Amino acid sequence: MALTPYCTPDEVRAALGVNDIELPDRMLNLPVYELGLTRELRQVGLSLPAAFSTASQAEPRTDEQQALVEATREWAVYCVARQVGTSLAMLAPKDVTDDKASIGRFAGDSIKDTLARVEGLYQTTRGALVVALAAATGTPSTSSGFLLPIAAIAVGRIADPVTGA
Repeated sequence: MALTPYCTPDEVRAALGVNDIELPDRMLNLPVYELGLTRELRQVGLSLPAAFSTASQAEPRTDEQQALVEATREWAVYCVARQVGTSLAMLAPKDVTDDKASIGRFAGDSIKDTLARVEGLYQTTRGALVVALAAATGTPSTSSGFLLPIAAIAVGRIADPVTGA
């Protein structure tokens, strides 16, 4: 199994906000990401890989099959981006200068914000995938994990309380 039935390298790069120089196809095609995606697919539901394959090859697709294909493809992007994100700080240069060939790496809030966004989208799309799988197969999901509803989301302050700016 390769990533391509589920998502493309360009989609993963777009989710992380990097380009093909910073994150080349050869890196995204490493077996570790394929294995991770396969493991995650089975955690959503043991029947998911087979159901996705059947639904993606069906012509014409039922509404349930179409929803399953779309939900799986969208979730797979964030699943792989989540895995790649663990090393993103070292992959994507923050700045590249010609002055003695230096490269600055991301280490601050921008990388944390990106990974938090990817994690949020991963959780949201996983929930949609569980529902789509249940509808497509006609059975409740046998997911080994569960999703907690998000009751509140923390946001940063709009203004500095000291300066008022």
